[in-house]
Amino acid sequence: MRDLMFLGGFLVLVPLAFRNTFIAYLIWGWTGLIAIDNYLFGFMAPIKLNLTFALITFLMILLKKDTERGTIPFNATVVLFILFFLQGSLSAIFAYEGNRLNWFLYDRFWKEILFAFIMPLVIVKRYRIHAFVLVMCLGMGFHGLIDGLKFFSSGGSHLVRGFVKFGDNNHFAVMLVMAIPPLLYMSSYAKHPLLRLGALAVAIITIAAVIGTHSRGGFVAMTAVGLWLVLTSRKRLPALTVFIAGVIFVIAIAPSAWTQRMETIQEAEQESSFMTRVEAWQVSSVIALHNPVLGGGFHAVATQPVWDRFKGQKGLLGFVDVGFVSDVFRAAHSIYFEVLGDMGFLGFFIFMALLLNALKNSIQINRMAKQGGLDLEWAVDLSRSLAATIFAFMVGGLTVSIAYTEFIYMAVMLMEVLKQEVKRQLQAKTLSVATPLPEINQ
Repeated sequence: MRDLMFLGGFLVLVPLAFRNTFIAYLIWGWTGLIAIDNYLFGFMAPIKLNLTFALITFLMILLKKDTERGTIPFNATVVLFILFFLQGSLSAIFAYEGNRLNWFLYDRFWKEILFAFIMPLVIVKRYRIHAFVLVMCLGMGFHGLIDGLKFFSSGGSHLVRGFVKFGDNNHFAVMLVMAIPPLLYMSSYAKHPLLRLGALAVAIITIAAVIGTHSRGGFVAMTAVGLWLVLTSRKRLPALTVFIAGVIFVIAIAPSAWTQRMETIQEAEQESSFMTRVEAWQVSSVIALHNPVLGGGFHAVATQPVWDRFKGQKGLLGFVDVGFVSDVFRAAHSIYFEVLGDMGFLGFFIFMALLLNALKNSIQINRMAKQGGLDLEWAVDLSRSLAATIFAFMVGGLTVSIAYTEFIYMAVMLMEVLKQEVKRQLQAKTLSVATPLPEINQ
């Protein structure tokens, strides 16, 4: 029955995608975020829906079926995306032998970078930017909605576990937190009141889903994002009031088991699960020290032969004694050590430059938007929302390996697209003021 429903939707979406490059691109992004493949188990399972809409998008680009087509600017953001792609490609090619995940992860990586890279071609003008933000909300918000409702319906006993696409509960929690700022933005700027109310409701339910993961990293990321939104808000007092209300809401719905788990955050140094993370960071840094330019390949640290070669060495974290040596490999448990081990120091610096450049773009958008007055307040709020998403990734990613999730690259490139749109609107405004009115013959 479920496959039949998706087939019906597929038959509707394909003709829509062939109407316009913009529509095809939106559906491509949505099918990636919602991870439809994880919900299909019948005759629709072998059909690669995401690939289908990706191919349609490129066909439409080649046929130039878009009257509002943009251009890809040659600037810091685009150059960093190109460098990151090249670095990832070389790291995959020269990866350690026996890495069973290398090419699987690289296949996801280059597709995510490609999707973000062509965004300036398709996402132009305010209405398209808003439509893309809506797609981000519909994609990740769907997962938050489903698990959040399960959490409420179970009286708080439902444990959110995540799934194949997004990893375990800890990975999933951080990714849900990343979706909250765009949802809050849509709750203020969606055109229809019902959409605004719906976005706010999904944001609240997503918070419940994060609690349902029982993830300490997710809790820390959510707290950090709340404070970030308060500090960067144009109206700090109302924002602080909302934050306090959010804290009360979390305390009210959180089960006792969740509260007890969050209390262990201050005891991290004494907890074995945290020290195993430190051990993985040590081994990841050792891999980078042995391969400073290209690293060991995608998730090299999670490869048994590589782990056996470097286990017990402390690398950059020689000042920490974990007190044991694990015989079985571990995940990197950090976006920073993940990229460091996978792509070496060069890849790590490119990765950090990509994130910091996006935050710099947010600051530039805020400065430029002041010249546009009230007409560009939406751009200021969106830039702060995207910055909060990136900040959630950077904070939550301290203890989880989600460096290659497409949501972050969407947010980073959308920040660049937003900056270009603000520039365009300011130029149009300047031209309208500078252009003299035609003389009228008396």
